[in-house]
Amino acid sequence: MHICMEKTSRPDDAFDLSAIDWTLIRSFAAVMRTGNLTRAARLLKTTQPTVGRHIRKIETLVGEVLFDRFPGGFQPTARATELYETAQTLDDAVVAFSRSLRGERPGLAGAVRLTTSHIFGSEIMPPVLCDLLHRHPDLEIELSVRDDVENLLRREADIAVRFFRPTQDDLIAVNLGQLSIGLFASRAYFQRTGLPVPKSPQDIGGHLVIGEEHALRAIAFGAEHGVKIGKSDVRFRSASTPCQLAAVRAGLGIGPVLTRIAERDPDLIRVFPDIAVAVLPMWIVAHDDLNRSPRMRTVFDHLVEFLRPLVD
Repeated sequence: MHICMEKTSRPDDAFDLSAIDWTLIRSFAAVMRTGNLTRAARLLKTTQPTVGRHIRKIETLVGEVLFDRFPGGFQPTARATELYETAQTLDDAVVAFSRSLRGERPGLAGAVRLTTSHIFGSEIMPPVLCDLLHRHPDLEIELSVRDDVENLLRREADIAVRFFRPTQDDLIAVNLGQLSIGLFASRAYFQRTGLPVPKSPQDIGGHLVIGEEHALRAIAFGAEHGVKIGKSDVRFRSASTPCQLAAVRAGLGIGPVLTRIAERDPDLIRVFPDIAVAVLPMWIVAHDDLNRSPRMRTVFDHLVEFLRPLVD
């Protein structure tokens, strides 16, 4: 259920900037980054009621609601997104100043929220991010894996790895190239069934096929290559790409896998090596404040460098 608070009233006295202390700004920035009071409190090493109290106070000072409240999360309003442009810079400055007071060397500190698909997030991103996090001990990565699209302009994420051309304005986007999806099966599958590795799509009959929930990709693949494949021929179906990959690895049948993932698994055999089931463009996308945030810039450049060799 959507829960939206009524608009607050600004105090009668003039809007006094001195009334805003740094803790309010940091709490506001943390909720913008995490979308949740509990995660924001954990990020700031404080309590959830404290962060909630800070948000209510800054909304009173601004004179309007900055977040729509949903079960389990906060959705920033357009005004909150506008204010965040400045709040993020101030928050970064406070963190840097605090580190200087403690005598720490300047470096990258704070959280960057990434989003990508389930399969890419679980199979590709952890090794890509390993070196980055070990080189910058105060850098934090929040990786959101989901197959729907998070909105960068609403600050649901800072950087996204996507597999379609972004259409929103005010985003920085780099196209790295294309990723291909091929058909693979494990050695265990062929050992269990005793069937030979099919040489052409026409040889797919008799094999157990793995596909997505409605089997549309498998049906389209068959139609393209003159092979009749119906939904019932795709005997294992799942909307989850990690689940499909797990089924292929378990020896259940022949299914689609990103070639860059399959190439790292010597137990997987490519079926029809010259045929791609699909080709996906890979984009690295970020909010346009990328160049004002050293940590975002560093993460973005790291992703471009380490993901580019993966494309075909």
